[in-house]
Amino acid sequence: MRIDNPNAEEKQKIFNNIDNYLEQNYQVCYEKFLNLGVKTIRIICYSKDFIHLIEKQLNYVLENNAEKFDATLKIWQDDNIKIFPTKIIDRLNPVKNLKFRIQMIVDKIKDIDLWIFDSEYSKINPIISNNIWNGIFSAQNIKTNTFYYGVKDLNPEEIIKEGHIFIQHLNRILKADNINIVHGASIGMDNNGILFCARGQRGKSTLTVLSMIKGFEYVSDDYLILEREGDNLFAYPIYSIITLSPRMYNELFNELKESRFLFNNARKDKYVISIKNFHENFRKKYPIKFCMFPEIVSDKEPSITECTEEEKGRAIVQLIQSTVCQMQDINNKKIIKKLFDMVKDFNFYKINLCNNINKNTEFLKEFTENYQYKKSKINLGNILVDITFDIANFLDTKTYTIYTMNKFATAVYKNLLEGASKENIIQAISTIKETPLSVINEIDKLIEFLKKKGLLENIIPTDKRAYINPEFAKENDYKLSVLEFNEHETKELIK
Repeated sequence: MRIDNPNAEEKQKIFNNIDNYLEQNYQVCYEKFLNLGVKTIRIICYSKDFIHLIEKQLNYVLENNAEKFDATLKIWQDDNIKIFPTKIIDRLNPVKNLKFRIQMIVDKIKDIDLWIFDSEYSKINPIISNNIWNGIFSAQNIKTNTFYYGVKDLNPEEIIKEGHIFIQHLNRILKADNINIVHGASIGMDNNGILFCARGQRGKSTLTVLSMIKGFEYVSDDYLILEREGDNLFAYPIYSIITLSPRMYNELFNELKESRFLFNNARKDKYVISIKNFHENFRKKYPIKFCMFPEIVSDKEPSITECTEEEKGRAIVQLIQSTVCQMQDINNKKIIKKLFDMVKDFNFYKINLCNNINKNTEFLKEFTENYQYKKSKINLGNILVDITFDIANFLDTKTYTIYTMNKFATAVYKNLLEGASKENIIQAISTIKETPLSVINEIDKLIEFLKKKGLLENIIPTDKRAYINPEFAKENDYKLSVLEFNEHETKELIK
């Protein structure tokens, strides 16, 4: 159910009803402050089971007192969160609203999915949501800078489905013209800070964690805060946890010393580990000096090279696209522009990681200790492209729009880049069973889009044989797809 632009009186009544509900049904059991360097957040907790999650994940930034704070986050656990809207919104209360009660009976409504939007704030992100799929109620009172987070299930694996605890709320609270949370990693030596720009499964976490163990100064392995001051960029830590694959956890077990395994992540493919025993390595307001793009290679020795224009573009796309996806900001051009402006002028280096993780760390240490700043000479194009894990993402640096292709469309695009003609691609697709004839028209639309964006310039078709992985076509229901993330909607360019 969607509600658009409730008037000021109704909005205020809803927030008053939330506060009244909490006061009548719970007692405050915990009040602490998160000192995040750029802002301080007061946490008011109404459920004891929340406490161990907060203290395990946010130990480094957690404080007992604060002279002042910038926002308040109220949190609680409620088994009946799925029907919470009926308790706080009069028009959805079956006792107060006969018409809605009849609708509930006729439509057999038991749980209420809810999104309330205020267009003065955002046409994409709701100010109030009740998600019955994950059992989370979320709200923000912009007027008082008070945020609400109610959950049905407090099992750690369920909580981390949204990312680290409170990450969506922290993102909303911390946003400013010169501040943003990013999904990345940061370490350094002697105030020479490195910002790792890469999505998951590229060796970033292993390199970051082992570097911290070996004495690097540390900010974060997953989520961190970036603050821009003039031409300077600073990083701040948030969490006292890391995530590692079981294989890397076992490999680093002896090095991790007293680090404690906490729980699996939601996908069950990584371990969440407390690293509060390494707090002496943590740094706040850490100056970023250059960016690093990691890549796992088959070489026997690691190496570092200055990024080409293409590699720098890939690194920036990975940093921005993974951040705005995790933070649910992929339609927000203002955020995309801010992130792009934060990193575009930095020197980017590619670190080729060999299979010896200790060699990688030692090589990075030597490079960082001897690093000397030089101004980046790379001029980025209008469209930045990244193809990783068989999916293409594009960033238009003029409109600050992100485009994403599915695997089937990406396979066609890669064949075009390699010189295969449209006719050869169609022939390759025609050999895939169950592929509809409509795909031929979709290929024309895809090529039209790619040419419009300048992504096929200087590509001359040849007689090169095309190959399309049948599994990609099957996985994507034999449909080519290009999504355009506009400010007010996500538009499918090929249908």
